[in-house]
Amino acid sequence: MNDMKKLIILLAVAFMLLSCADINDTHQEFLDRGEQVYVGKADTLVVYGGYERVKVWGMMYYAKTAEKCIIRWTLDGKKDSVIVQPAEWKAKNDTLSVIIEGLKEGSQRFFVQTYDEEGNQSLNVECYGTVYGDQYILTATPKIISRLTPKPEGMEISWSASEEAIEVEVKYDTNSGEQTLKIDGRAVTTILQDWKLSGSIQTRTVLVPEKGAIDTLYTDWSIPLEFPDFVEFEVDKSKIKHMEWSKDAKTGYSGSYAGVFDGVKGGGGNQFHSGDGAGVPQHLTFDLGVNANLTRFELYARDDNYHNWNPKRIQIWGIDEINANSEVQLSSMDAGWEDEARAKGWELITENVCNDPISNKLTIDTPARARYIIIRTTEVFGGPSTGSGAYVILREVTLFADSILPVD
Repeated sequence: MNDMKKLIILLAVAFMLLSCADINDTHQEFLDRGEQVYVGKADTLVVYGGYERVKVWGMMYYAKTAEKCIIRWTLDGKKDSVIVQPAEWKAKNDTLSVIIEGLKEGSQRFFVQTYDEEGNQSLNVECYGTVYGDQYILTATPKIISRLTPKPEGMEISWSASEEAIEVEVKYDTNSGEQTLKIDGRAVTTILQDWKLSGSIQTRTVLVPEKGAIDTLYTDWSIPLEFPDFVEFEVDKSKIKHMEWSKDAKTGYSGSYAGVFDGVKGGGGNQFHSGDGAGVPQHLTFDLGVNANLTRFELYARDDNYHNWNPKRIQIWGIDEINANSEVQLSSMDAGWEDEARAKGWELITENVCNDPISNKLTIDTPARARYIIIRTTEVFGGPSTGSGAYVILREVTLFADSILPVD
């Protein structure tokens, strides 16, 4: 063996000896440290956002030996933390659920570690979430009223679109006071059945910024909008039916109850003409088929040259609901008729004197709501104007209301 080969072998043996020494030193270093024990960690961590706070949620079924859990975060450059004791998650079936308050709006990072009684710790588990605040509310698209449209069945609200809105709260004036209701955030239109002339309406948008968010957020109330100060709709005559109560005036001379609300003013045979013996005062009772807040009515009577028996003084009585005791049992000519009507819940909505024997537009000074009405004629043109020898002719009546609600 030549000198060169000997040198190579010697170098290789020396290298192997040095390598073994390094390995032994490294192994000894780990042995000197002792056994490293890792505690079971929190699992399936989720951060649910809220208003300037979050909820950290996770499962603790691996953390059987843990004696505490520390959640850490950094806020404005300063580190903070919260300690959670085992009783808190064990009481919730090994579920970690911690609310962290006083956070700054924006993205936030959290670190979760568990520790056993000897100070051993788990791996540091990192999770992220979003904190919401005033900036989010200001930049969210509110759901607002784009148009108010009066309709017979109520005030129709047309809504703008909003992807963030889950609901919209509406605060508005009704005839019985202020009312608040919630509307679905996807609504396109809404009908307010009861609203007040010249009243106001405001809205605010309800926001849930993410699925599982721990807080519901609200925009500020909008600037109030005003309802119209006047609207008027004609009551649908096709729904109006005569009640056929026993003390209603009887027809005669080819007259009909249907003629009062058939929509035809001129021509013969389409009017109500009371029969012999009905006398004046006399009345007729009708079901409007709707609940109407009556504002005025128009009266059209016989339009030929003979004006006798056209109404000169006329009343409208109203009531919302009736029962078996609502029918007035006295004749309309009886002096006690009005007292009995009031005792049974009927309200005198209006009493008007007709200036023209044929056509009159008559006001109701204080609009009143009714489903059932009594049209009572207490005096007619011509002679006799009252008493058993008088008759009544009604060719057409038209009712108007500022609110018309459907009934069951």
